[in-house]
Amino acid sequence: MGYLVIVEQQDGVWRAVIPALSDLTAEGSSYDEAAHNARHAADVFLSRVRVTTIELDVPGERLRRGSPQAVLNAAGRFRGDEEVMQQHLDDIYAEQRWSQRG
Repeated sequence: MGYLVIVEQQDGVWRAVIPALSDLTAEGSSYDEAAHNARHAADVFLSRVRVTTIELDVPGERLRRGSPQAVLNAAGRFRGDEEVMQQHLDDIYAEQRWSQRG
């Protein structure tokens, strides 16, 4: 499974963050070292936890699971940004399909 990793350099230290894993972070003296350390930290973290999914009913509206439009409807705070959010969701779904091939 692939995870988004954000890597930045600040004051000579490279820092990698995996937001999907409780904002898991790791550091290194280079980009590659920080990314490697983040992978190791993620492996350690995931070996200690159980991963599951849950289904939730949204009050007042039944959403078709995985429907981008349903997500946009539920996320009213993005009103006015529907086109940008739709493109973002399309990108996420495309990445998921790509990662499931491998």
